[in-house]
Order: sequence, then structure tokens, then C-alpha cells
Amino acid sequence: MILSKRWRYIWTMVPKLDYLNDGIHKVGFLDFLFGDRDSYQRWFLRFIDESLRVHKAPVLEKLAIGLGPRCPVDVNVDVGKWIEKAVNRKVREIEFILRWSAEHTSLPKILYTCDTLVFLSLSEKILVDVPSLACLPSLEDLELHSVVYKDEDSLARLLSSCPNLNYLSVERRDLQDNVKLFNIKAPLLESLSYEYVRSHNEGNIGGGTLVIDCPALKEISIADYSGDSCFVENNPHLDKAFISGFCNPDDKFVACLSSVIDLELVLNFATFAWFNTVNFYQLLECKINIVDEVDWLEPLMFLLQNSPNLKVLSIYKTFIQNAEELPLSWNQPSSVPECLATHLEIFEWNEYGGRNEEKELVKYIFANSKFLKRAGFSLKSTSQNKKKMMEELESMSRISSSSQLIFSTQLEYMCVLYEKK
Repeated sequence: MILSKRWRYIWTMVPKLDYLNDGIHKVGFLDFLFGDRDSYQRWFLRFIDESLRVHKAPVLEKLAIGLGPRCPVDVNVDVGKWIEKAVNRKVREIEFILRWSAEHTSLPKILYTCDTLVFLSLSEKILVDVPSLACLPSLEDLELHSVVYKDEDSLARLLSSCPNLNYLSVERRDLQDNVKLFNIKAPLLESLSYEYVRSHNEGNIGGGTLVIDCPALKEISIADYSGDSCFVENNPHLDKAFISGFCNPDDKFVACLSSVIDLELVLNFATFAWFNTVNFYQLLECKINIVDEVDWLEPLMFLLQNSPNLKVLSIYKTFIQNAEELPLSWNQPSSVPECLATHLEIFEWNEYGGRNEEKELVKYIFANSKFLKRAGFSLKSTSQNKKKMMEELESMSRISSSSQLIFSTQLEYMCVLYEKK
């Protein structure tokens, strides 16, 4: 508009409108132009309001609005009208992030009967109040991040109104979302991401329930630190899973992991039990995250024994400054895991520390992995003698004649490649 008068009204016909604003701006042109950030925020609200009023595109493909914590609440604007206008323009995608200091805001009922909506993302200070006649026949992707629900029925009505829902992402931050029984029932859902993090001042954890009733589910990511119970219905056939946290899954949930091809786990005492009881007969790739100091070598060997077709094994150890390293115990298995003898091709270890027990594990894998193609090590960032650690690993005998040994140090950003002749 500023550069050319003939462009003045062209923008009113664009099909995608993006007003994402986190309320934090660098000191510069905007501060100079508006005098202070509060003035900018007031202008920003009016700008959204006015630009939507004059927008003329017959079809609106996307509307994205983000209001940050600095957003003033005394400006006379109706955020519900913004959503109404988008729905009336046959919107396909809506992303609405509301972080302002005012109370949670209900969105207009018309949102929950939009037959063109394919993607919906609601975050923060939004009250999900779903009418009984809700119907979202085209919705495929739904994101509910740190929102509050009017009640458990609103959550149930929202999910039941989406017969073609394929992807669901849920983030819960505290106990104030008005849902004790979080029931995810979606017959065609294929991918689920669920995160529940509770603050330290919430008292005793647990007491809630997560129910997953999604028979078509293929991928699941759960980071649940609530201590709630977790139940699975209709036995989905999972292909990919990420599990972290301290939830209490039932036997059906654990059994569903037996079909995964790609598995990522954050180790804790709860997941240790799975290694000895679940037969991961289809597992091809496995990533183990070690965050807490736990004795993890023996559980890892149980996992290898129960994963006969494993091709890729990755160990990622998170370095925690000043954390005490607990002793590890290494006991060589009585029989070589089938995956080492017949399938393992890639072995990776991040933050390798070179402790005696860790060396024994590496020696064992090198000595028994007949089809190993590549072994990569990122050395522990606090290690004093990285060169010695590299020489020790290089000197270890490897049964695979074609294997490569790769070292990288995070601090030096260098990579040295060794190939066994």
C-alpha cells in the first residue's frame, strides 16, 4: 500500500491472513513509530479488527491470530467476530493463540458447525464450550494446547463432532482444565500427541484418567508426568511410539507396543518392566533416552533379547551438570541377542562417557554384531581426554569387516571417520 497506490486494495483479496504476535518485539522501528510497546499492542488489535472488516476474499483458506500477554484487554474489540467472519468465508484452517491476561474466552458456536474447516488449533486462554449440535465433518487435524474445557461433555462433543479426525495434539498444563476423565474417542484417528506436565505446587500427582479409544491409531506420542492412569480400548496396531513420563498404563497399552516398528523411550523404572515382558517382534528402530541416573544396562539387554529384528539402536544420554553418577552393573548375557547376530546395522551413542561398564557394553555389541555398518559416538561434553576415549573405541575388535566407526565431539564440532580395513 505504501509503495504503490494501485496495490492499495489488492491485499483485501488474499486467501490467507496471518496475525501471529507474541507480544514481544525488539526495540527498533515499531517502538519508534508507536512510542512504546503498549501503544503498538493497541494498534495491533485495531489493525486486525479493521483489516478483517475490509477483507473481501470470497473464500478464506487460513486465519491465524496470536495475541500475547502484553495484549491490552480494555480495547473494544470482539475476537469472536473475527472467527465468525472466517467461518462465513468458508475457512479451511484456523489457528488461534490467546495469551492475554484477561479471563478465558469462549468462541462463537458457529465455529463448531463449520463444514469447511480442515485444521483447527486452539491455544491458551480459550474456553472450549461445544454445543450439542456441533458438527465438523471436514476436520482432519485438531490441536488443543493448554485450553480449558467447560466440562468433560464439551470435550466428548468436540471429538464426536469430527468423524474424519486423523491427527490430534493435546497439551495439558495443570488440573484446572475441568477434565478428570480425558476420553479420546476417535474411530479414524491415526496420529496422537498427548503431553501433560504438572507444576510442582499441585500437590500429589495422579487421580485422573486418560482413555484412548482409537482403533485406527498408528502413531502415538505420550509425555505424561501426571501420574494418571492410562487405558487403551480396541487394541490399535501401532507402528511408531514415543513414551515419556510417569503415567500408569494398563496391560492393553503395553501390549500395543509389541507391534511398533519405530520406538523412542525415556527410561525410568516404569519402562524397565516392559523390556522383559513385551516381545517387540517388529521393532526395527529404537531410540533410548537416558535422562535420570539409573542402572540401565541390564534392562537394555532385555530389550535386545526381545527385539529380534532390530536394525538401528540409538542411546541418547542427557548430561545434567553436577548430577551424581550412580554405579552401573554389567552382566554379559548367557546367549547373544538374535538382533545382534542377524540384523543390527547402526549403533549410535550420544554423550558416551567411557565408564568401564559402558566400555563392556560397546565391546559386546562390536563383537557380536555381524552385520554392523556404522557405529557413531558423540563423546561426553565434560570428558577431559576425548582423544583417549576415541583410541579405546577404535582398538575394540569388531566382527563386522565393513563397519565404520564415527566420532564427533559437540564442543569442537569435528568429525573423524575411521574405517576398519
